[in-house]
Amino acid sequence: MFYPAAYSFEIKDASTVVAVVGFLLVGGFLVVLVAGMTDLIKRLEFANRAQESLFQELQHRVANNLQVVVAMLQGVRRDLSDEATAEAIANAQDRIAMMSDLHRRLYDRTAYENGLAPLMTDVLHEVFRDLPVLVRVEIAPGIELSLDQMTAISLLVNEAAMNAAKHVFRKGAGTTFKVELLKQTDGLRLLIHDDGPGIRRDSAGERQSLGMSIMQTFARQLGGSLRLNGPTGTTLKVEFPSRSSH
Repeated sequence: MFYPAAYSFEIKDASTVVAVVGFLLVGGFLVVLVAGMTDLIKRLEFANRAQESLFQELQHRVANNLQVVVAMLQGVRRDLSDEATAEAIANAQDRIAMMSDLHRRLYDRTAYENGLAPLMTDVLHEVFRDLPVLVRVEIAPGIELSLDQMTAISLLVNEAAMNAAKHVFRKGAGTTFKVELLKQTDGLRLLIHDDGPGIRRDSAGERQSLGMSIMQTFARQLGGSLRLNGPTGTTLKVEFPSRSSH
């Protein structure tokens, strides 16, 4: 007498048939599900790459348009005989050129891989590259910022640094430039400080300053407003919502 193998594929009854059919159906469903998920992931990755490419192209065109504006200002400046007007246009031209260069750099998604502080320090050292200025950047731990917020902060700080370089450090009236980003219960606080003589608050000062107007614009982009503080030096303060409430 022959005995069947202990682990054979022999189908003896209907329950075995049902079990096998159920196993095949479940296995087939899982195979189809995995294939569908794989295809969906590939489609999402392709869409993400396409979106990033479009984003980079948009920022590239914005930077190019800023360079066009710089060239137009250069042409206008050559035709001017009034020195004060020519100087004002030259200042605007320099600022737009700087913003164009920073725009290309800051809107690169890899620029903030190591956080905001290293990039901010590099930007400030570039502004003060030929000046004996002590740069201090302090970012409170645990702060999460969107790409737009980091870019607006960087451009605002860059503008403040350019103003300080021109009106404070090139005149030997200060030695330290400090940037702090702090947490608050209802958002974040950005403090920008130099140890110079301070900003005059007269009709030719705060309200008429091109640099102050530019910084106010970036402060509004953050959802806040720019204020002057401190009895000594110049301290610019911007309080704005955190990323979660922005």
